[in-house]
Amino acid sequence: MEEIVVDDTYKIHFSRELVDLLKIKPKDRFNIIIKNDKIVLEKVKREKEVGKDSLIELLESPAHVDPAKIKQLNLKSLEEELWTT
Repeated sequence: MEEIVVDDTYKIHFSRELVDLLKIKPKDRFNIIIKNDKIVLEKVKREKEVGKDSLIELLESPAHVDPAKIKQLNLKSLEEELWTT
């Protein structure tokens, strides 16, 4: 485990090895998670790394549904039903 020191302006600096290992770049963002007395930094994926929404992917390329039945679905009414329940 690597020890990191907080400087006078409350910033932390990562070693080159850690930056290379985690592929950290300037302007990368992290979520801060506090668990008991521990601080966990979780790297937020960049937009390029984040793919399409999983629901959209399933609707665009369903592997288990008959394409003819999909055309019969009224997606707008399904969406309204989901938001009202």
